[in-house]
Amino acid sequence: MSERPTRHLLAPQIAHPLVIGHRGAPGHLPEHSARGYRLACELGADALETDLVMSRDGVLVVRHENELSRTTDVASRPEYADRRTTKWVDDRLFEGWFTEDFTLAELRGLGAPGPEDRIMTFDELLLLVAEESVRRGRRIGLHVEVKTPTYFAGLGLPMAGPVLRTLRDHGVERPGLGIWVQSFDDSFVRLLDPLTALPLVQLVDERDLAEGRIDCGRIAAYADAVGPERNLVLQGDTRPTGLVEEAHAAGLRVFVYTLREGVAQAQAFLDAGVDGVFSDEPDVALRARAAQVVPDPA
Repeated sequence: MSERPTRHLLAPQIAHPLVIGHRGAPGHLPEHSARGYRLACELGADALETDLVMSRDGVLVVRHENELSRTTDVASRPEYADRRTTKWVDDRLFEGWFTEDFTLAELRGLGAPGPEDRIMTFDELLLLVAEESVRRGRRIGLHVEVKTPTYFAGLGLPMAGPVLRTLRDHGVERPGLGIWVQSFDDSFVRLLDPLTALPLVQLVDERDLAEGRIDCGRIAAYADAVGPERNLVLQGDTRPTGLVEEAHAAGLRVFVYTLREGVAQAQAFLDAGVDGVFSDEPDVALRARAAQVVPDPA
């Protein structure tokens, strides 16, 4: 039996480095809010980045983490005082209130930074992206980070099926429409590999480097891109590590996170040859991209 080709052979081509609104535009408006996502589109972001967790009744909701006290008023709600607890999530101990202990209806009732900043569902975000694409006259992409999927699966809330079904229901579960699915959990990305033709991203951080898990050749067997934290690309935002070249040699795209310190920082990473940047201020990254000197192919 011949060896199956690596996924990147069919990965979407990228004409220029993508500017991706990280959780919307949190440098300007609250993260993961509808108005923040809309602002990122208005500012010109090529794509949005979102994070998905699950409610107790199995609904995919848009939040960076499943612990709720950082971004809602749950800690001040006496009716939920008995739900405060301590949990191990992906080998880390957290104390607070967790999405998987609340139904979607209960999550909807929690206060957020602004009255219009209620917790969104994945379905609602996909509708927003479609609406903004029509409004702006261009296709806006979406990078979907699935958070702690092994943890949720252990609670009887597997995420792969719901994520892919929701994308399919919106007609975007196919390559070429700007949808990328990503996770830090390599077992989850491997699980998705045979289930979808969508491009997949393996996110990596300093812990992966320390534990020897960043092998671009190995990652290219099941993913189309690597998503490193920025110090893995440029130490101190200045000194190249060689990761971009190694990834490109393996056929992987490189999407770096997270930029939030001005035009000069964004220019440094664009000059390093990355294929996209996650930015808290997409307008700043777009200014840096506009100022890039494109080499003459001749």
